[in-house]
Amino acid sequence: MAELPQKPSRTDQVFEAIVDDICTGRLTPGVPLRQEQLAERFNVSRQPIQQALLLLRNQGLVREFGRRGLEVTPLERDFVSHLYELRAILDGQAARLAADRRTDEWLRHATRIVVVGRQAFDDRSFALMVRNDVEFHRTVVEATENPLLAESAGVMWRNVQRVMGEVLLQGGAPAWVWEDHAAILDAIRDADGAAAEALARRHAEHGEQLILEAMPAEGAPIDRAVPPVVAAPDDEAPLAE
Repeated sequence: MAELPQKPSRTDQVFEAIVDDICTGRLTPGVPLRQEQLAERFNVSRQPIQQALLLLRNQGLVREFGRRGLEVTPLERDFVSHLYELRAILDGQAARLAADRRTDEWLRHATRIVVVGRQAFDDRSFALMVRNDVEFHRTVVEATENPLLAESAGVMWRNVQRVMGEVLLQGGAPAWVWEDHAAILDAIRDADGAAAEALARRHAEHGEQLILEAMPAEGAPIDRAVPPVVAAPDDEAPLAE
């Protein structure tokens, strides 16, 4: 008997909602995260908030500050370089494996993502472009059918999405991003694992350069001082039951 997919827990829902806020710039570096405000905003008790914040801290998206507080972790150049070194390795291996294991259905799905991403670029919809960028690379990982690779890449992509959202949403992104995606997809479609890996690695290297050039030249973290975010009563719908 097939097992039904498990419904996301309250903690998972809160975690995803806060990650989305960080990645889209709603919660910016240095912003204190107040449990009572988050609980009110998402219409949940403080327990799932506490558990979600612990997960976020373990993944490096938030950090401790003061005596008992947490804040969104500022981005620093060394962190970006280390992150993209890891990305080049994981994305390269995923592309190589995907070239050998992809299905026709997977190719159709990946092609749709590239089409939507290119349209988002044409429309200058950078939030949508970032989401489709991340979705493309996650889809490549899914084609490997390797759960350990998917788990490792999942944590990495949380941080990559945050970096992209923090930096690229301020100044956009060049056309070559989706040209690279199309080239990687073509190599996977042609079952050319070596070419797919090389293109994915080069894409990650280009991405690192793009991010670092958009960050402050002196190496200071991107840290905009803003007051804590408190949602208005109708600003955010409660989490799904």
